[in-house]
Amino acid sequence: MRAVRFVILVLVVIVIGWGLIYNFVEKNTSEFINNLDDLSKKVENNDWEGAKIQFYKIEKKWDKAKNTWSIILDHHEIDNIDLSIAKASKYIKTQDSSLSLGEIEVLRKLFGIVRENEALTITNIF
Repeated sequence: MRAVRFVILVLVVIVIGWGLIYNFVEKNTSEFINNLDDLSKKVENNDWEGAKIQFYKIEKKWDKAKNTWSIILDHHEIDNIDLSIAKASKYIKTQDSSLSLGEIEVLRKLFGIVRENEALTITNIF
């Protein structure tokens, strides 16, 4: 009987822990995606100064977030985001709208993948 209680307690702790981690990741990914949407609008409107400022904010936020994320997420996903940010940075600095918009979309997708991978779904369990 004690073993059953212990197992149930461990399962409850795991589920609560997962829930806290998921809420943290979901909130952060949503903020990044919203910031990327704003950046995309600035690039589409050829507001390059605004785009550079917006992208700088995204880079700084990512530098802080990736240290925390590295504890709970797959490093491959973090590396992919790092590479995409590096590319987008150059594209925005050179004011290449086509490549900038493409890489911003890649970043949106990468953050969406992170959110999906942390969700409690049947495919993530098995």
